Amino acid sequence: ALSQDRYSAWILMLQIAAYSNVFDFGIQTAVARYVAQAVERRDHDYLSQVVSAAFYMMLIAAVIAFSGAGVVVWQVQHIFHKAPVDLLGELRWGALVLSAAAAVNLFLSTFTGTLVGLLRNELPALASGSTRLLGAAAVLLAVHFTKSLVWLAVCVGGFNVIGGLWQAFMALRLLPAMRVSARNLTRAMFTELLHYCAGLTAFNFSMLLVGGLDITIVGHFAFSAAGYYGIAVTVIGFVTGLSGAVYTALMAPIAVLQAHGEMGRIRNLVLSSARLGSYIALFIVVGMTLFGHALLSLWVGPAYASQAMPILRILLWAQAIRLTVSSYSIALVATGLQKYGIVGAVAEGVTNVSFSILGASILGPVGVAWGTMVGAIFGLACAVFYTMRAAVKEVPVKAPAFITEAILRPFFCFLPLLLFLCLRSHIHPSLAYLAGASLLTFALLTWLGHIKTSQHKCVIQ
Repeated sequence: ALSQDRYSAWILMLQIAAYSNVFDFGIQTAVARYVAQAVERRDHDYLSQVVSAAFYMMLIAAVIAFSGAGVVVWQVQHIFHKAPVDLLGELRWGALVLSAAAAVNLFLSTFTGTLVGLLRNELPALASGSTRLLGAAAVLLAVHFTKSLVWLAVCVGGFNVIGGLWQAFMALRLLPAMRVSARNLTRAMFTELLHYCAGLTAFNFSMLLVGGLDITIVGHFAFSAAGYYGIAVTVIGFVTGLSGAVYTALMAPIAVLQAHGEMGRIRNLVLSSARLGSYIALFIVVGMTLFGHALLSLWVGPAYASQAMPILRILLWAQAIRLTVSSYSIALVATGLQKYGIVGAVAEGVTNVSFSILGASILGPVGVAWGTMVGAIFGLACAVFYTMRAAVKEVPVKAPAFITEAILRPFFCFLPLLLFLCLRSHIHPSLAYLAGASLLTFALLTWLGHIKTSQHKCVIQ
């Protein structure tokens, strides 16, 4: 329903609001870890201190985030200098509405961390998923009556806030002994959370550099291209959200295993979940390469699909590479050792932004995607050859075992399908070839994939 420039403005509004997530400072993750351990010990006073300190820290972060969004909105005409003048007003006000909603959800995310720490991951998923679907439905309804980006922002932002409030209600209901009050604030708890979150803040900043600036870079160099680049990023965001839900679920079990000193089980859990994650990532890459254009055409039409698909292919591979080390990164965070991952995360982020800007200036929007690919490869190399050596005593995952289980084994199992993708431009891509490659891949997964239900019981739970 929106023109290409108006849709690009909408995508950039969402991106500006998403910058609020950087100001999470890792507090939500910290809450999940400390709540899991407090519940395990049944220490209600400590639980109240953790959640109270986190809530007020996130309240301050929300004010900072909204102020930062205000600065970006103030300078929007300089950042997106190729944007049509008649769109700047709506872009500013819509971005402010979405940023305000994101700021509210920022301090409400304290309760999201509480639910994750309670191993009730289905509740944040239900709250976030249902309210976003309702927000999307409201947008579809509103766009038939108005093309105003401000009203569309109200639809999305309003339902997101409702989702955050519902999570807060559920957390307080499940933990009636938990008291969120200024009376429970202690200097010791503030200090402990700040110390724990120092490394996570670096992680969050790195994640901003890794993918959060891509659409902004595209919007700066080619404003009208931000729309179809945003479509590719939306698909990647869906994949990232699914994988994030899975890997975040590992946080509390790993924290509990650390409390019991079972480091060997942590190692096995990291390797098995990394291997499963690689299988799923490769399956998504293959599926979207084969059927992505048709699916995108159904979603956004053939014109947008043709422009978004080349970018999406590159970003899918970059995301698959990045997800390889997600379980290991979660293990570092869950055990309070995220400091070991700072160097690799920052290096990946700086590499990503540098090559994305260079790629955009030379190749246009697709160059930004190639910059993301370079950053992902560099981040994987840093994790395997630097971080795993530095943290091998605390999280006993050695590089050779990780390379074998999370990279080489999945790649070899999917080799028939990957060869089919490479050769399909030189052969007639019939269903017989695809069926044969799929059967070979299934056979390799069965014989060499080490996929055993009992081995992954903890992951499934």
